Amino acid sequence: MSKIAILADSGCQIKKDALIKEGVYIVPLQITVNNQNYLDGIDIQSEEVFNRIKDEKCIATTSQPATGSLVEVIAQIKADGYDEILGISLASGLSSTIEGMKIAADMEDMPITLVDSKATAGNHKYLVKVAMTLVKEGKGVQEIKTVLEDLVKDSATLILVSDLQHLKRGGRITASVAVLGGLLKIVPVMKLNEDLGGKIDEFDKVRTIKKANIRIIEYFKEKNINSQDYILTLEDVLATKIRDEMRDYAKEALNSDTIHTGLLPAVVGVHMGIGGVGYQYIRKYQGIEQLEDA
Repeated sequence: MSKIAILADSGCQIKKDALIKEGVYIVPLQITVNNQNYLDGIDIQSEEVFNRIKDEKCIATTSQPATGSLVEVIAQIKADGYDEILGISLASGLSSTIEGMKIAADMEDMPITLVDSKATAGNHKYLVKVAMTLVKEGKGVQEIKTVLEDLVKDSATLILVSDLQHLKRGGRITASVAVLGGLLKIVPVMKLNEDLGGKIDEFDKVRTIKKANIRIIEYFKEKNINSQDYILTLEDVLATKIRDEMRDYAKEALNSDTIHTGLLPAVVGVHMGIGGVGYQYIRKYQGIEQLEDA
């Protein structure tokens, strides 16, 4: 039976070596703050990045893992005795990481099967958890890929930001959303567009931040999203007050007792800017719960 390793990037919020004994390898994305380069989750953590943006009024940028870093991780996977890799990447609409995984695997002559999470953060992390579970059960890589891609089809990420300029500069929003940046008194609710590989597209427009948050929860309710059938995640960029208020509102509105909260990964949060909030759901697979503290 083929021995399968799982390769993911730091957008999934799993610490680099936390699950290496489980066959899960994490490669860091790159973050630049004030012209200094850092490895995400290794040299710098999300909270530090966000606080520097807030306090120093600086611009941070991100980039996919360096080819050298990917090659190094894949070489380690080979040395650890694995026969093939299942790569689960940050949304291709936000990053070229999935292409980098393929290039590095080819360089190391290592078979790789790729899955585009079309998301990041909680949904990305959950796909890794399901993959890890199925590998333990002895499932083949193509069967696992099918399961994960079916889960991606029944998932969504909706976000709202207080300032569109971060997303506009990074080219991670569609043209229609960028136009909203010039409108006054409009808070755009945005959704990662699955058909565009997770690129950020317009979902709705409302008049206040509070109403925008409530609109997202209403959308979840319309789709009958709940914590019994779905993994729910609510994360922010230094906006814990509104995040926690909305978590409590969502628990009641969605009749859901478990909503995962925390900071967004730095590689997403720097583009959303301070005050950004992200909501996610992804269908549970056979009752598997989310990874905690990984």
